[in-house]
Order: sequence, then C-alpha cells, then structure tokens
Amino acid sequence: MASSMRSVLLHAPATNDSRTRGRTGWWAWVLQRTTGVLLVGYLFLHILVLSSARAGADTFDRVLGVAQHPVLAALDIVLMAILLFHAANGIRIMLLDAGIAANRQVEMFWASVAVTLVGVAASAWLSVPLIFR
Repeated sequence: MASSMRSVLLHAPATNDSRTRGRTGWWAWVLQRTTGVLLVGYLFLHILVLSSARAGADTFDRVLGVAQHPVLAALDIVLMAILLFHAANGIRIMLLDAGIAANRQVEMFWASVAVTLVGVAASAWLSVPLIFR
C-alpha cells in the first residue's frame, strides 16, 4: 500500500498543494504537459511552412531561406531536447501505468533526463557543423 501511495504522490497533478510542489513527480508532470503543448505548436508551425509550397516555388524557397538562418536552425537542437524528453518521460509513464517499477519512479525520471541530455549532446555534435557551415 505504501508503494502504491508513493507512486501516486510522485505522479501528482499540478496543484498548489505544498505536499506535491517541488517533488520530482510534479516536475515530470509539468514538463510532460509543457513539452506536449510545445510539440503540438511546432507541428502547426511545420504544417504552415509546408503549406507555403502551395503558393509557389518562390514563396516556399523564401520561407526555407528564413528557416535556414543559423538561429532558427539552432532551435532544432531545442526541438530535439523537447522531443527526446517527451518520449523518454512518456515511456516512464507507460511503465508506471503498467505497474512496472512503480517504486523506482524518481530514478526513472532522472534516467529519462539523462537519455535526453545524451541525445541532445549527440544531436548537437552532429548538427552544429551543419548549422554554422
């Protein structure tokens, strides 16, 4: 029973309750929702960019020219961080829902953060030479 209650507290929703604020599970919850909203926003932006092709090749080329600016291209690394964290934390949540390692949720959260950092480092290492060529 204590293990079950612990997993509920670690997986707590956003609230002003001082018992959950600052806990790892609360941050995991907030970050999962935030990264999800950011990914949906990116998807709409991506569709908008692709739909500019319907206006003609010149318009599409101008839009792609703006998107290839080094600052915007560097934001791809930020996108990778958002995507990797959302995926890794989502796997952690699926394992929690399946009842696997419910008493190891804090460690699994930090493992998802580690996976994100390693993935972003690899992505940056591969992308930076292409962005600033």
